[in-house]
Amino acid sequence: MRYLAWLLATVFVMPAYALTKVDIYSTEVVVNSEEPNADEVARQQGMLEVLIKASGDSNAAANPVVKKALGNNSQFITQLGYTQLNGEQALRMTFNSEQINTLLKQADLSSWPIERANVMVWLVEDDGRDRAITWEHTNSEAADQLRKEAKRRGLPVTFPVGDFDDMTGIQPTDLWGGFVGPISQATQRYPVDAVMVVRAEGNNLRWTLYDQAPDTLGRNQLEPITGSASGSAAMATLIDQVSDYYAAKNATVVSGESAGTITVSFTGIKNADSFFTLERALGRLASTAKVEVAEVKGDDVIIRAYLLGSIESFEQEVLKLGLVKKVDVQPEDVIVESTESPQTLPVEDTSNVKPDPNSQTQATVTDATVVTSVDETSIAKDFEEAAGATNGLIAKPQLTFEWLY
Repeated sequence: MRYLAWLLATVFVMPAYALTKVDIYSTEVVVNSEEPNADEVARQQGMLEVLIKASGDSNAAANPVVKKALGNNSQFITQLGYTQLNGEQALRMTFNSEQINTLLKQADLSSWPIERANVMVWLVEDDGRDRAITWEHTNSEAADQLRKEAKRRGLPVTFPVGDFDDMTGIQPTDLWGGFVGPISQATQRYPVDAVMVVRAEGNNLRWTLYDQAPDTLGRNQLEPITGSASGSAAMATLIDQVSDYYAAKNATVVSGESAGTITVSFTGIKNADSFFTLERALGRLASTAKVEVAEVKGDDVIIRAYLLGSIESFEQEVLKLGLVKKVDVQPEDVIVESTESPQTLPVEDTSNVKPDPNSQTQATVTDATVVTSVDETSIAKDFEEAAGATNGLIAKPQLTFEWLY
């Protein structure tokens, strides 16, 4: 026991590490065997939890791209197996990190880095008779619920171990009263990035977050962040509020244009009904996150599709619509300049030949030179800018289909 106490003391005098790496791509979900398609429901719930952890957006479920992707959850899962969670059968799932991050881009959701602030939690519970600090080893329903919700959101939290130094270094009255001196002193031995004091009276919670290193508490004018919650979901609300704060502070949004896309040409679109029918059909495909019209030129429409699946699955789904057929486009002819030595031809003496004033001046063009009208080039450039294509240019179509109706 003495050795354990010495080891803990040694660990906690070490300097704090900057941020904590969080496993946001794995989750465990209890399977409700009484529910139809129980495994499918659990997989969708698990994928949604991962997306919320990865994005920091608690409203990710309302995103239309996410809704569609949840129905194709199997293509995002890399590991799947059964386990036990609190005595109940559960699915343990690991999702492909690259595909999840691509989906966030497709859905225009933020991306919360996996290295996150570790929050020290001082939880004080008031049972109506006494107030007590909840330690790491304390049997506390409130603490268990807080850990569960923090894991759900990918928020690293640390509880005090409750050893001799903790018990003699801080009192419940210090925490309940918000005295930053004792709080700072008691927390400095822990490698954390922020400090949160939670005051619990049954299902009523009040919390104060000091988003700063423990040794700076009381030394600057930074205002703490406060909040409250009540009811059966009070702890979930508290963690959502704190997680949303950190996600808003650290998350970034990357445009969907940088995610997996494909440019597709559709020929023979002769009227508005065909155009809108095509656009709606492509948007409903399981393999597409969303579609955009890149260019309309005569009867040809170029679509930019943001993919949830592979190009092959997209192609198969388009053909299954029964509205188009694939067109195999031949590579464009390439003008190859001759490598043979040019023949020497006799030069006619034109020094005594007078120019005909009625003749039109002709421009001499060397072989393998392409001349483009200035007006056409200008018009094309203006059209590309108006179309809003990626990087100002419309990529050459990777697939071409012909409308059948």
